Amino acid sequence: MMISGKKYLSSLFLVLMLISAATFAQEPVKVTRSDNKVVLEGKVYYVHVVKPGQTLYSIARAYNVTEKEVIIENPGASSDLLVGQVLKIPSDPASAFSVDTGKTEEDLRKHILKAGETIYAISRIYEIPVDEIMQYNPGLDINDIPIGQEILLPPEEPEQNQLAFDEEGMLFHKVKKGETLYSIARYYGVSVREIRTVNPELGWGGPRSGDVLRIPQPNTTVSEVFTPDSIMVDTVMPELDSSEMEVPYTYEELQMEEYMPGKMYRIVYLVPFNYSEMEPLDSLLRNVKSAPRRDRIKKDYMLEKQTPKSIPFLEFLEGALLAADALAKTGMELDIHVFDTKQSMYTTRQILEKPEMRNADLIIGPFYSYNLELVSDFSRKHRIPLVTPFHTGDSLLMDNPYLFQPNPSYRVEFKRNAEFIARSYEDNLVMVHDGDSASMERIEYYKQQLFDELEKYSALETVLFKEVIVRNGATEDLVHALNPDKKNVIILPTFDEAFASQVTSRIYYEVKNYDIALFGSTYWLGFNNIEIPYIHALNLRISHTHYYDYTDPEYLHFLREYRQNYFKEPGSFTRNGCNFGVTGYDLSLYFISALQRFGPKFILHLGEHHPVATICDFNFQRISRRGGYENVAMQYYYFDDDLRVVEIDIPEQPPMHRYRRPAGVDPLYFRWLRSEPDSTFSKQ
Repeated sequence: MMISGKKYLSSLFLVLMLISAATFAQEPVKVTRSDNKVVLEGKVYYVHVVKPGQTLYSIARAYNVTEKEVIIENPGASSDLLVGQVLKIPSDPASAFSVDTGKTEEDLRKHILKAGETIYAISRIYEIPVDEIMQYNPGLDINDIPIGQEILLPPEEPEQNQLAFDEEGMLFHKVKKGETLYSIARYYGVSVREIRTVNPELGWGGPRSGDVLRIPQPNTTVSEVFTPDSIMVDTVMPELDSSEMEVPYTYEELQMEEYMPGKMYRIVYLVPFNYSEMEPLDSLLRNVKSAPRRDRIKKDYMLEKQTPKSIPFLEFLEGALLAADALAKTGMELDIHVFDTKQSMYTTRQILEKPEMRNADLIIGPFYSYNLELVSDFSRKHRIPLVTPFHTGDSLLMDNPYLFQPNPSYRVEFKRNAEFIARSYEDNLVMVHDGDSASMERIEYYKQQLFDELEKYSALETVLFKEVIVRNGATEDLVHALNPDKKNVIILPTFDEAFASQVTSRIYYEVKNYDIALFGSTYWLGFNNIEIPYIHALNLRISHTHYYDYTDPEYLHFLREYRQNYFKEPGSFTRNGCNFGVTGYDLSLYFISALQRFGPKFILHLGEHHPVATICDFNFQRISRRGGYENVAMQYYYFDDDLRVVEIDIPEQPPMHRYRRPAGVDPLYFRWLRSEPDSTFSKQ
């Protein structure tokens, strides 16, 4: 499991730690300043976790602030701090860069539209995304641009700057009037998507003057890049009725396809290796005068030299080739092409013009959402099945009947979770979130699915449901929402590890007073900073498409083959816990074996295709009569008190009833207490 890189603590060690905390509680110990920073309501804070022996005075002194400042920012804090308590410590405002990245019209490049040119052609010429060009040309009708129109383009080169990133590869930027995400991203040499990734509070909006943004270091790791796909790119799905009114796509061309045993199948992989020879360190440091910046460049240089950022993608391809080799041994003829998209839309367009692409029987990739739309259009036009390995937005699925998405969107996850949690309709249900407007669409969708499921078992006005918004570390309302006489099912569907850690640390100290079961999200598999004993004490339950069980014979077979061929284990994971090597193996084995068994008509036989050799289960269901396929197979895991992770099934369904929903906006906030029967959300 990828819940944490920390080792499990033994019971003896926990006892010793508690004894130590009690013995030395009055003796201040040295406080090490945290490297972890967050941005809350436009301010930069350190996140400090109280350790045994630390006092309010020693913590304030370490961060060069007053005790009063700490108490103001943490209303629940006092002179008697709890071990494990999370504190927000205000950071020096000078740590945020205050530069003006905005550009006047005089600074911009200009292009005069010629006959036959389109905005897409200009995008290719200058290697600038279309949406960025449109950002500089508000009001321009992309489908009706007159010849001779002057089109503004961003500056050719960003300003040179000396930047000092912190230990997490972040710095902070204070937004000035007139700046946009595009100007800020260009100044720091990162993408808008990466900025949105580490600033989820932005949603789809832009920054306001005075906001403080986290800026990731250029060329961040691939695991950091995958997160926004699952959080930011989803759009509202049309209602089912409107979908059903559309003209269905029936794959008529496949109906006439003849299965040809022994046919050679062409498989294309679009992988963003983006590998290049490293520039000598001396040349990288030549014009850098800032000592912190020089040290950072040296550290990054050594890390890149030791483990290039292309390694995760290489492991994906290595896993894919193991699957292809296994199928080739059965007599299947394969013609495999691998293209490096170089994280470039321009390069991707060039690849799509190659004859190998039009003749492909299956495309696996690309990995990023910014060029997925381009490849999806190509897939739909040429009727080629396309598999996107890690994307989790569902908008493109609506229009491409040849698109396959192995990672479910949050809608699938929350709907399945609601079916699970609704079995606990007799318990005290508490949904916790931070009230961030960027995540409210997901929260409202989750609640609606949960209400729909609860309505099958009980009148909604009799259900104990509470919604708690935790802002700025104020968790008192969460404790007040707990019920000492019932099981408390805390639903914490956050993708933000810092927020999850904050809430988990607080409710851990209530385990002795309340019966608590915690329900997280798929991203908890990728969290590294939540204490392992906490999640086991809180009986964490999560759902996920991937679970790497070292007792599973198929997984052990894969590891043996991987070690034998590559002399290592696949060690790269996405932020939501998907292993690159395993994913490459599973997707290739599933789809290529489908071609072997059914030929191009495999789309019509998905319900019959269940290869036993795959490590993870797949259950692809079509999302609409005109759309593509989304994997809805999810497993549930339970973290028990013995520090084990156990796969579980959804509890047995209680007798179903149908209740009319009472009038009112939110009938669940009525508080009618009832006698408590046995809970169906009990420990497995």
